[in-house]
Amino acid sequence: MKKILTVIICILAVALCSFASAGNTEKEDYTVLSVNGAFNIRGVTPEGYLREDVPSYDLPIVISFSAEDPAKPHFDLVISFTEDYASVERLNDLSEEEMMELVDDDPTLSEKIEIMETDFGTKVMIMRSNNPADDFAIFLTVYKGYEVALNLFPGDGAESLTDGQIAQAMKFLSDLDFVPVG
Repeated sequence: MKKILTVIICILAVALCSFASAGNTEKEDYTVLSVNGAFNIRGVTPEGYLREDVPSYDLPIVISFSAEDPAKPHFDLVISFTEDYASVERLNDLSEEEMMELVDDDPTLSEKIEIMETDFGTKVMIMRSNNPADDFAIFLTVYKGYEVALNLFPGDGAESLTDGQIAQAMKFLSDLDFVPVG
């Protein structure tokens, strides 16, 4: 009888632990992306957005995020290896002059470039379109030789991005964690 009672108590304890841990799970949708075995990127998909991996047989890796509401902006996370930065661990390792060389030849970008730092200490360059009729923003960093860019575009019917939308993209980037493999 003692053995049966002990087994029942153990089963109940396991069941209670399972229910307790199920209640503590986070409801956020995590985006985890493996980048060619070099590192992983982990972050939270913004509320109201759906992640779509764009099929690619080679680089760049593209993940598109579209909102359930088409009026909200959409964005793409684009990751590609760049031989010029093969020895660069992070954008933080470059001088300001070297950072500007990343975007020197792009005539679609304004000359005003801002630099922010994420919650994980990664520097990110923020660039805007120089054409108000075709507004977009690019957030760019380098990690382990890969350029990691977030391209943000206005939603349907919107001509330009708002400060709030730029802030939301910066929040998404700030929460991204680059996790080394191995």
